[in-house]
Amino acid sequence: MANTHNNPGMVAVQRGFTLVELVVTIVLMGILGAGTVSFLMTSTESYVDTSVRNQLGGLGRLTITKLERVIRTAVPNSLRVTSVGAGGDQCLEYLPLAAATSYLDVSFISASNTITMVPFDTGLNLSGTKYVVIFPMSAGTLYSASSPGPLATTDYSTSSTANSIETLTLTTSHQFSSGSVTPRLYLSDAPVSFCLSSGKLYRYKNYGLKASQCTPATANCLPSAPPDRALIADQIDNSSYTTFNYTAGTLQSFSLLQVDFNFKQGSEALLMRHEIQVRNAP
Repeated sequence: MANTHNNPGMVAVQRGFTLVELVVTIVLMGILGAGTVSFLMTSTESYVDTSVRNQLGGLGRLTITKLERVIRTAVPNSLRVTSVGAGGDQCLEYLPLAAATSYLDVSFISASNTITMVPFDTGLNLSGTKYVVIFPMSAGTLYSASSPGPLATTDYSTSSTANSIETLTLTTSHQFSSGSVTPRLYLSDAPVSFCLSSGKLYRYKNYGLKASQCTPATANCLPSAPPDRALIADQIDNSSYTTFNYTAGTLQSFSLLQVDFNFKQGSEALLMRHEIQVRNAP
């Protein structure tokens, strides 16, 4: 067999890519690259969406937990809500329970400035102005603070205890409207409000007892700055939802508060709907 490599008469043939092969290669690489980019983008978007949903879910659970915890410690029948405002803006108000005991002697016939009762549990910080509540049947009678009525005011520092009986002195003479079947007496702190306003939920305190319920739009009613106004949650779009739905209870049934918060960020939305049973046995 002749060795063509040693034959000077033979010409070496060199092969390369044709234009068609080059174009096909570029097209195939483009398809593979587009598929890879699309996969990466889809994975990234899924991760971002999952993160946003987890963030909204965590915010919703924390908000509901905070609200449920404080509402369960409200004075019986002290909850009241405003009508739905623009964009679902609404307020919920209640009297926070500071302590409870049984009364021994209360004047239901005429006004008096003293009450005798079983002493409160030791260790409670009850200093300062408090509200004394006996047999509250509705929020309207509570917040009106009329006499006769279920609510009176006291500076608890005036109380004294002797022979296992505590005597409470009221700020002014007051006649309570009626007695409790199981003579319960509640001691309350100043009212607190939760208001949804412009997509944000705020907690308000230290604004005093008002016969008419305050809203952020009411002039000179609710605080407008920290620490008496605290931001609880944001990113709430309740334009299609009623934030607070309250059904007052009776002597035989609990009150029921339904809370709706529609948390929204970008295109992601998460509706948190929760029902809170509120004790109302006065």
